[in-house]
Amino acid sequence: MCEAMTGKGKRTRVRIEASDEQRLLRALARCAETGDFLALRTRAFVLLLWDGALRTRAALALDAHEVVKDPRARAISVRREIMQRPCEENRYRARPLQLSARAQEALCAYLRAARELGWLPEGLQGPLFVATVHQGDGQRLSARSAIHGWDVFQKQYTPECTREYELDDVVYSGRLAYLAAAGGDSNSLSEHSGISRRWAAEYRSEQKVSPADVMSKLDKRRR
Repeated sequence: MCEAMTGKGKRTRVRIEASDEQRLLRALARCAETGDFLALRTRAFVLLLWDGALRTRAALALDAHEVVKDPRARAISVRREIMQRPCEENRYRARPLQLSARAQEALCAYLRAARELGWLPEGLQGPLFVATVHQGDGQRLSARSAIHGWDVFQKQYTPECTREYELDDVVYSGRLAYLAAAGGDSNSLSEHSGISRRWAAEYRSEQKVSPADVMSKLDKRRR
């Protein structure tokens, strides 16, 4: 997968078809089994968007030390709940984020490869998702390169899907899955995804569910 820059026009987001969802997930796992660094990075990034239901730029703004339990430990372990520092991408408010089990595993695999191959230093300082421009310089992955990597992955590994999906579709599908598991609690969706309650207000429920409870429920469904 190369890192050429690309751009796309806006279109209406769509929910990923159930059959395509399974094809994409199988392909992500198959792709990562090769041990290819770019494949591991794409898988980790996509699953973080899918289950974290956060915006692409917010995910790209994460730093490695915010995600791992102990940046200097020999064995990399990813937190279940992370706290992103205040930054432009989260409107300068510290933001907690619950990770799914599969996102944790994918991030661990990616970070191990990043450290072993010299893309990130031993202390795992700097951006979580790094660009492969100059090895070891820790340059943050751009949104355009992340989009390009996803597009290339789909063309190479999932030509049988009914359509090509954009990263916005991945985020949208993740939010709908979360909302269903939350019993329609739009406030929980707002808290989990970082969108305003006004944006989530079309979904209403008397239930009140925490992001941690919802993520545990989603993990159990996938076993």
